[in-house]
Formats: sequence, structure tokens, C-alpha cells
Amino acid sequence: MAAATVFAQLIVALSVFKIAGSSDVFRVVGDSVQLEIKGSVSEFDEFSWVFNGSDNILKYDKEFKRIKHSPRYKDRVEFNEETCSLTLKILQKTDSGPYEVKASNELQTTTATYRLSVLDPVEPPVLTVYNSTDPCNITLTCRGHDLSITSSCYKETCEEKEVTSPGGVALSLSVRDGAIICNHSNLVSWKQEKITFTHLCPDTGTEPPEVHSGSHWTGILIAVGILVILVVGYRWIKQRRSAGKTFFKHILC
Repeated sequence: MAAATVFAQLIVALSVFKIAGSSDVFRVVGDSVQLEIKGSVSEFDEFSWVFNGSDNILKYDKEFKRIKHSPRYKDRVEFNEETCSLTLKILQKTDSGPYEVKASNELQTTTATYRLSVLDPVEPPVLTVYNSTDPCNITLTCRGHDLSITSSCYKETCEEKEVTSPGGVALSLSVRDGAIICNHSNLVSWKQEKITFTHLCPDTGTEPPEVHSGSHWTGILIAVGILVILVVGYRWIKQRRSAGKTFFKHILC
């Protein structure tokens, strides 16, 4: 019976190790991260969180509800006694590295490892447009950090491209909703700059160009005809009055 109990406890311990395993976590500088044990913690009595293999962050004795912090981390960490998770705050790039939690009881010690990468946010990209004699036929460059993309566009058709650095920084040029978008990103942040086609090429605007229909020209011709009639009528009346005055002059004489 005792052997069966020991075997069952050993299986539980090994299952926690299997569930927890190892995983990669990415955060931006200044952010917080919560590292959790993904499995049951009820079978364990002591927990310790260690950074980079030897830098002890804290130890927890579940029986006595006692937490021992490392002075270096005391003001930057929070420990959840129920789940035994660790929250590390105000992250800096120097916090990047492996974090290991060790859970132990009388029979077994199991571990789970997190590989934390703390990265700077990306800078806003720069989108530069080079016009040709045809404003609808352009060349543009999208730049971000040490990456660059050059592409050609005609009206709303562009050559979409994407490049990625070994460190996971990506730069892409795409077209969406009538705009050219230059997107700069890494595993924790992204920024973009965009410009609309209507700003570059007026022919791509949503408003249709002005069209002079037949009725439009008819109205113009009617207006001109009325003006001509008024001018001719005025001159005719003026000539009649002048002729009348001459006639009366002859009678009086």
C-alpha cells in the first residue's frame, strides 16, 4: 500500500514536470511578466525561483507560509502563494535569460524553465516617396532600424515586400484600404507609417472626375442665345428711336 502511494506521488511529480516543461516568453522594456507553473502544485512543499541557474529570486515554504526574497528582487517581484506563480515587474534588458522554478517534496524535485527575452520597442519607420514625371507612377522606400525595402507603385498597385532580421525584427510594405503601409515590428511591439493614394495620385480619389454632359452644353448654348437676342433687340430698338427722331425733324422743317 505504501509503495502504491509513493508510486502515485511520483507520477504526479513527473506529470507536473511534463506539463510545465520549457517555454519562450517575450516582453517589452518596462513591462511585467507572470511566470506560472502549468500544473498542480498541491503535491509540493517547497518552491524556489532561480534566474540564470544560480541567482536565487525567492524561496517559499508552503508548510510555514514563509517567503524569502533575494534583496536584489524584493521590490520588483510578486509571489502568488496559491498558484506559486512569480510576477517580475519593471523589466529591463538585463532581465533576459532563463528562469527556473523548482518544486519539491520528500520524493521528487521537478523543474520548469522559461526563457525570457526583454526587448526594446521598435522605432517608427520612415516612408519616403520619390515622384516621377507621372504622379501615379512612383518609387518608394520603407526604412526601419537597419532594414530597408524599395518598391514601385502605379496608381493603387504596388509590389508588396517583407524582410526579417535574424533577431526577429520585421519590415513590411503593403497596400490596404487605399493606403500604402510601412510596418516595423519585433516580437513585442509594432509601429507604422502610411500614406494614401489620393495624396499621391489624384486620379485614384473616390470622387469621380467632372463630366460635361450634353444637357450641360445645351444650357450654355441657350444662355448664349438669350444674351445674343437681348443685344440684338436692344440695338434694334435704339436704331428705331434714332430713325423716329430724324423723321420728326423733316416734318417740322
